[in-house]
Amino acid sequence: MDQGFEQLPAKPDLEKLEKVKHIAYQLWLARRDSNSSGDAERDYYQAERILESQKNQKLLLLGSFGLWAIACALGCSEEERYANAVTAVIGLNELADEPQVSLL
Repeated sequence: MDQGFEQLPAKPDLEKLEKVKHIAYQLWLARRDSNSSGDAERDYYQAERILESQKNQKLLLLGSFGLWAIACALGCSEEERYANAVTAVIGLNELADEPQVSLL
């Protein structure tokens, strides 16, 4: 076999890499605009952590919704369903108001 051949990363790895690069670039732009010190390696590491945090937040939201849906399917009254739905919407709105990416 050819020794110069390198196996290409899987598609999900390429997508993750592109997302991390995009976040790292945004961090670099924010640092440049605010004249903050730092380096590209730190930006890349922080971008990986931000992406992982966003992934964990999505999983938490999906899990919470799943538990709520199961509880309702197992026999909530109409009042309980309405109260749970209102609580869930309020919670999602509060999460939406929070900043997603901490740039510095």
